[in-house]
Amino acid sequence: MGKVEFSGKRYVIDGEPVTIAGGTLQFFRVPADSWKDRLLKMREAGLNTVDTYVAWNWHEPERGSFDFRGETHPQRDLVGFLELAQELGFYVIIRPGPYICGEWRNGGIPDWLIDEHPEILAKGPNGPLPRDIYYPPITYLHPTYLEAVEEWYKAVFPVIRKYLYTNGGPIISVSIDDEPSYWETIFQPFLTDYNEIITKPGGLWERWLEENYTIEDLRRRYKADFRNYSEIKVPTSFSEPLPKLIDWHHFKLWMINEYVRWIYERMKREFDVPISILDPYLLQVAWRHFFNYMREHNMKIHVWTEFWYSFYRSSDFKEDKLGHIYYKTGIYRYHVRKVGTPPLSIETQSSLAHTIDPTEAELLYSILPPLGIPNINYYLFVGGENPKGYESHNGVTWDVYSPVGLDGSKRPHFRVIKALSETMTSAEGLADAELKPKVAVGLYEPYEALSLWGYEGLEESTDLNEYVLGERGLFTLLAMSNTPFDAVDIEDATLDELLSYEQLWVYSLDFMSREVQDKLVEFVARGGNLVILPMLPRYDENMEPYSSLADFLGVEVERANARRNPRLIQYLSVSAEGIDRMLVRNTVRGVKGGEPIAFLGEKPVGVLVKKGRGSAVVLGFRLQYYTSHHDLHRKFVWKLKELQGVREDFEVKNPDMIVLPMEGNGYAYLAVTNPRGHPLIGRITYRGLKIPTLLEGIEMKKRGTLYLPFGVRKGDVEIVYSTATLVKWEGEVLTFRNHLSSVSEVAIRGRSGVKVQGGRIIDEENGEIFRIAVEHPGEYFEVELL
Repeated sequence: MGKVEFSGKRYVIDGEPVTIAGGTLQFFRVPADSWKDRLLKMREAGLNTVDTYVAWNWHEPERGSFDFRGETHPQRDLVGFLELAQELGFYVIIRPGPYICGEWRNGGIPDWLIDEHPEILAKGPNGPLPRDIYYPPITYLHPTYLEAVEEWYKAVFPVIRKYLYTNGGPIISVSIDDEPSYWETIFQPFLTDYNEIITKPGGLWERWLEENYTIEDLRRRYKADFRNYSEIKVPTSFSEPLPKLIDWHHFKLWMINEYVRWIYERMKREFDVPISILDPYLLQVAWRHFFNYMREHNMKIHVWTEFWYSFYRSSDFKEDKLGHIYYKTGIYRYHVRKVGTPPLSIETQSSLAHTIDPTEAELLYSILPPLGIPNINYYLFVGGENPKGYESHNGVTWDVYSPVGLDGSKRPHFRVIKALSETMTSAEGLADAELKPKVAVGLYEPYEALSLWGYEGLEESTDLNEYVLGERGLFTLLAMSNTPFDAVDIEDATLDELLSYEQLWVYSLDFMSREVQDKLVEFVARGGNLVILPMLPRYDENMEPYSSLADFLGVEVERANARRNPRLIQYLSVSAEGIDRMLVRNTVRGVKGGEPIAFLGEKPVGVLVKKGRGSAVVLGFRLQYYTSHHDLHRKFVWKLKELQGVREDFEVKNPDMIVLPMEGNGYAYLAVTNPRGHPLIGRITYRGLKIPTLLEGIEMKKRGTLYLPFGVRKGDVEIVYSTATLVKWEGEVLTFRNHLSSVSEVAIRGRSGVKVQGGRIIDEENGEIFRIAVEHPGEYFEVELL
């Protein structure tokens, strides 16, 4: 029988490393007689894996009446679909819920269960929630719900088990639920869950408090006098102390963790392939709570992520989304690297649009592998139609510009997926190469919740989407300043992990825990370079005065409230040496102490402090990305890197070319992206080489990415570099792709002659390194080594 293992960033199936190139085909939405045609189109697109849900309410429409063979409807033939996928050579990822979301009625939860047991539904603070919402949130830990799930699993698990890869079938992974987050109501502090099993005396809330705090802790933390845990009621408004609100949020994360463990324990008894889950909580920084819980309970779960960005209009996916991708992949890399499981994006958006510009699709898809995610599944790859009675908010059809439409037609971004999938599954060493940034951004998890809530009880604005994560945020500015960065949880990260970076950026609100403030003090004292903005914390996690970081640095940031009137926000100009009038939105605070480096008029608003063996830049304002002003802002980023001695391993003549270096075992790939779409040309210096030599520069006529090989070897032959993507190296034939220019340069060591197919040599240079410039009318050309 087969084996499904993993090593590094890839799966190892029967001893062979596999890069997952997958697509979602929901068999229950596609006519059974079209399954083969759709799967063959997926294979044409270079895909090797098919992902599908199994909808509980579709296969058990009435209590105790199961159909997995299409006896009551051809599109219920799960067995037939699995056998066909295997016959056509696909691996299968299967997601049996119980909750599947999927833009499907109740997210897969049967109506009969909710009708018979409305007590399983999550509640608001004032009682039951409306029944006509499209995904009624369930109280995950309600015993009646868990009993029903147990019965569903008893029915569906034997089918799945029979078709596991380890039993000779196609299934290589089974997923837990889908995005457990109380259907995103976890984003809203007082919408759920106030079910009686949580709020009653001795209920789950009381149990969690008792396991995490002493009564004395809570008296201090909540600024109230309690005699016992039963007196501590669940919060229902922002009038409660902030620490209690954060605890309420963390309690709900814990309930999800407990629920996932309940499912995991049942799956691990049945399945010997990897058990996986998509985005617990649908948050990012909060992942720390899930990964720590996994370690505490010895849960071997492959945590997968998603990239669900809007393609509604052609203007919706441009370079201004890069910051969020860098951030999300960064915090994902941070956690997955620690547990050692392969990174995979199970829902990389390939639908949900009126039309999709192929170059915008490529920008999203192509940036993921250099940011650490070579395994990509496209959702929803094949469009479908909802059977009557199972539609949700999407009506009848669920084909919103999928690569393969409801009628089997192929949309323009089909070719984008085909090209990337073929490259990622065949390029020599590309999937294994690692991004190793010199810069990190430090994330403090409680801020994420405050930003989601729109909390307004602090001096600084909690709108992190505006100022940090979003289109005009700091992270997009860093990305567009050619600053590759990791994202680290500064509560979770060790001091040595932080010191492994040359520069650490931290966005600070009014408070930060004592432990983290003290860690940042030690970070600077031991030689770290810190950039912190737009203030320094004044309080600890209990909102008690504490300012060890400010005291250590000897810096005082002016007290000033952020403006919160969205239509009357001031725009101010901040200057620095060689940089005139950077646009700053909202409040700018004066900063005293250290060497002034930025000014509002004559007032210092940014300083450099050298302390211990390290340094800190303290800014009293926000750095953001503005397309019309980004040259000034990124010059300031470069200045801060220069002040703290940070030099990237590459130099880019044209800074609009965004570069991400990926290192392998002696080789490297340079992902070079044109994110804005206007024609670019320029030279890049990397590994002591200034490329290209024969051509005027690397030309990028439109939006897209090239994966340029450096030092890739086989035997005595080395590809020193190329300005085209190395797609495949078979025997003596190298296949290259350059869809952004009609001319490419290839440099080879170990051969002094080549033959070119699909193009012609227009220039060459023979020496220790044999260089050729190739003009090619199409995207692909082959170089045969002589």
